[in-house]
Amino acid sequence: MRTGPLTSLKVIELCNVVAGPFAGSLLADWGADVIKIEMPGKGDPFRAFLPYDDANHEVSLRWITMGRNKRCVTLDLHGEKGHKILLDLVKDADLVIENFRPGTLEKWGIGYDAMKAVNPKVVLVRISGYGQTGPYHKKAGLGTPVTAYSGFTGFHGYPDRAPISPGVPLADLMAGMYAVMGGLSAVMNVVKNGGEGQVVDVSLYEPLLRTMEDKITNYSVNKKLPKIEPLYTGAASPANYYRGTDGRWFVLAASTQNTWSRLPEAMGMPELLTDPRFVTNTDRVAHHEELDKIIDDWSSHYATAREVCKYLDGFGVPATPINYIDDIFKDEQMNYRESLKHVQHPVLGDVVVPGIFPVYSGTPCTIDHLGPEMGSSNEDVYGHDLQMSEAEIEELKEEKII
Repeated sequence: MRTGPLTSLKVIELCNVVAGPFAGSLLADWGADVIKIEMPGKGDPFRAFLPYDDANHEVSLRWITMGRNKRCVTLDLHGEKGHKILLDLVKDADLVIENFRPGTLEKWGIGYDAMKAVNPKVVLVRISGYGQTGPYHKKAGLGTPVTAYSGFTGFHGYPDRAPISPGVPLADLMAGMYAVMGGLSAVMNVVKNGGEGQVVDVSLYEPLLRTMEDKITNYSVNKKLPKIEPLYTGAASPANYYRGTDGRWFVLAASTQNTWSRLPEAMGMPELLTDPRFVTNTDRVAHHEELDKIIDDWSSHYATAREVCKYLDGFGVPATPINYIDDIFKDEQMNYRESLKHVQHPVLGDVVVPGIFPVYSGTPCTIDHLGPEMGSSNEDVYGHDLQMSEAEIEELKEEKII
């Protein structure tokens, strides 16, 4: 049973690790019928990504979320029979997502021209490291090196050490989100404006550029490079890590004039409001190290990190403890909103996974199943959707086409 706002959308996912499958996962979360196609006997390498369950080392704990709510089929796309089956699936699809290296589908004879010939309204979202055009378009692209290429890695970390890459595959995840937004926008053009299908070209590096507009523009206008630091302090102050009496860290960001005006009152230091070093945001940024020391000296002698944050809540000052993974499992806000969901898995039993976001009031979404076995929907898709007979399906199995 599919639920959510996209139950009328049919998506074909021709993707492996990570951006494309993430895009397909989001669409499946929101109710789309996502048919994931994998090479027989191999499957998406994401199925083998660590960590595994410690008990029997059978299940990738990343795959169960990445593959949830999808129908998974096997299909060899290297030959004519596989091509025909794919194009039969494309005939009534709204959206196809692929993240092979540019030119691969054309080499196989199933590029966008072939898809559009059987379905003029189909939208093809193409995800690649550096885009479908330009001198780097055929360059192999994975998230970590592409993040470095984008300039994003270069200003994270400490000036005296190697730069720090994000702790999650940020470029892939951002590209997956852009693939969803771009794909749905193109489908809306078909549905609302009577437009034709088109290709949506998503690179891994360009969504990261969109997050760096201030740094790009500042360099363009002022020729200033961003400061290398673990937490961005160049736009507003105070906004940093501080400690409680228990030595645990919290983040405080009183970076607007209104929120700043409430902080000195909370700290019992109203004189900070008239201190010439801290009157305006420009003043505070120029003297942020001095202000950070004052705040940290206060908080580290006042109460525990959680108690400080609870106290500041009463003054409307944005502050939160730095949660670690075990903390979020017992957090009252996350539990109330069911941000983490308990779902049954056939091998793991009860397992906790991220919920489905955002929350829809009229078309609520559900997790129907976690990442299924490879080819688990072969009979359903080929037998029901394409109305193949049992004999035809068995023949395709024997020929190792599915």
